[in-house]
Amino acid sequence: MPTLRRLAAGLLLPVLYVLVVVPVGLVTRLVRDPLRRRPDRAATSYWITTGPAEGPGGRHS
Repeated sequence: MPTLRRLAAGLLLPVLYVLVVVPVGLVTRLVRDPLRRRPDRAATSYWITTGPAEGPGGRHS
């Protein structure tokens, strides 16, 4: 019985990964760009301004 469990897990988990996780990842990449890698032609600069540094002497703590 333990060998049957090991065989089922060894076949079932990769199949579920290919059928569920891979398509979700591909659709997510097609729908949105989480890292904002696509160039914005209307942008004059890609610089992102942030607030002032915190901590003593203007250093990050």
